[in-house]
Amino acid sequence: MVPVRKNHLDMTAEEKQRFVRAVRRIKTLGIYDELVRIHIEINSGDYLDKDGGKRWGHMSPGLFPWHRQYLLILERALQRVDPRVTIPYWDWTTDQGEDSPLWGDDFLGGNGRPGDRQVMTGPFARCNGWRLNTSVVPVGDEHPAFNGHYTADDRDYLVRDFGTTNPNLPTVRELEDALALTTYDTPPYNYTSGYSGDPQPLRNHLEGYAKFPWEANLGKLHGAGHTWVGGHMLYIGSPNDPVFFLHHCFIDKIWSVWQQAHPDVPHYLPVEEHPDVPSLHTKLAPWYTMTPADLLDHTRFYRYA
Repeated sequence: MVPVRKNHLDMTAEEKQRFVRAVRRIKTLGIYDELVRIHIEINSGDYLDKDGGKRWGHMSPGLFPWHRQYLLILERALQRVDPRVTIPYWDWTTDQGEDSPLWGDDFLGGNGRPGDRQVMTGPFARCNGWRLNTSVVPVGDEHPAFNGHYTADDRDYLVRDFGTTNPNLPTVRELEDALALTTYDTPPYNYTSGYSGDPQPLRNHLEGYAKFPWEANLGKLHGAGHTWVGGHMLYIGSPNDPVFFLHHCFIDKIWSVWQQAHPDVPHYLPVEEHPDVPSLHTKLAPWYTMTPADLLDHTRFYRYA
C-alpha cells in the first residue's frame, strides 16, 4: 500500500510517538546528520550562485522536486526503522501559535528559552539527548536569505525563537493567490523571477521571493514558515530542527494541490536544458538518481490524506 502523509493534527498519540522514535533512531545512525550536511552543502552553493550559476534546491525551479527527493530519502530511512511511519505536514495557514500541539512536549517540543533560545522541552531538546553535530551560521553583511558564506556553529543544542524575526505566519489568502497562478516558473529562474511583470511564477511566490502589488513585504509562504520559527530554521542548517521536514512536507503538498488544480499547464519548467538550473530531465545533485520528471507524480511513493 502507498503510505499516507497526514496533517500532524490528525495523528494519534501512537503515531506521533512512532515518528519521534524513528527520527531519533536515524539520528543515532548518522543518517539524519548526513541529510543536514547535504542541505548545507547544496544550498550554500545555491545562494552563492543566486545571480548566475548552478542552483539546485533554492532560488531555482528545482525547489519542489529537489525537496521532494530529499524528503523521500528521509521517509525511507524512517520506514526502515518503522514501516508505519510517514512524514506529517504542518499547515501554517491555519495552525498558528505556540499553543499548537505541534510544539507539545510529546511531539516537537516548544520555543527556546530566554537568552540563548535553547529548546528545553520535548524529544529534540539537548537535555533530552538531541545533540547537533552539523550546523553553520552566516558570515558577512548579506542577509541570511541571500548569503552562501557560512562558518561552523559550535552550539550543540537546537535553537528556536518564535515570532522574533517575523511575527506573522503565512495567511490563507497568500496561499490562495499563489495557487491561482498558472505558470510554474519564469526566466531568469532565480529569486527575481516575476519581478518584471507577467506571467507571475508559482515557484518564486511560494518560495517567498516574489510578491503581488497588494502585498506589503517579501518573505511570505515558504520563507515565512522558516523565519517565524526562527533559530536554526533561519539558516541552511535548518533541517537540524525536525519541524523543517513538516514545513517542507506542506510545501510538497501545496505543489501537489497546484498540479491538480491546473492539469493543462506544464508542472515543471524549464523543459529544455539550462546552464544554471535543473531542466525537466536533469538528474538532481548530489544523488544523480532522479529528475524532476521522475518526481512530478508523488502518488507512486505516497499520498496525502
